[in-house]
Amino acid sequence: MKCLILALFAVGALVTSAYGDGLFIKGDFDDARNAAKASNKLIMIDFKAEWCGPCKMLDRTTWSDDEVIDLVKEKAVAVKIDVDQYGDLASKYGIRSLPTIIFTNADGEEVSRFIGYRDAEGFLKEFNRVGNS
Repeated sequence: MKCLILALFAVGALVTSAYGDGLFIKGDFDDARNAAKASNKLIMIDFKAEWCGPCKMLDRTTWSDDEVIDLVKEKAVAVKIDVDQYGDLASKYGIRSLPTIIFTNADGEEVSRFIGYRDAEGFLKEFNRVGNS
């Protein structure tokens, strides 16, 4: 029984970490800014919360789409920001609804945003508008 519980826990951890694997940096907004400055890219901030259902849908669908992953990694440094842990940053950017995706330049100045869930196709349309502006 103990082995079964451990096995289920391990599978759950693997499934959870597979969403957006390699898309988001391990770190906070300052780490994303430093990486964006070094690579001359935008920053994509995924403002989320553990209790947010649409945020989890993004993880399962959009952030696991190969085309989304490739395009974002080519043009931006992506970072997840939990509004419950980083309330000051969420306030700075006026986050009122989740998920909110904000694109900034490397200095943290907002370039664009969209609010709410987008499937991969919808996200790519939004992202291509940001990349062409």
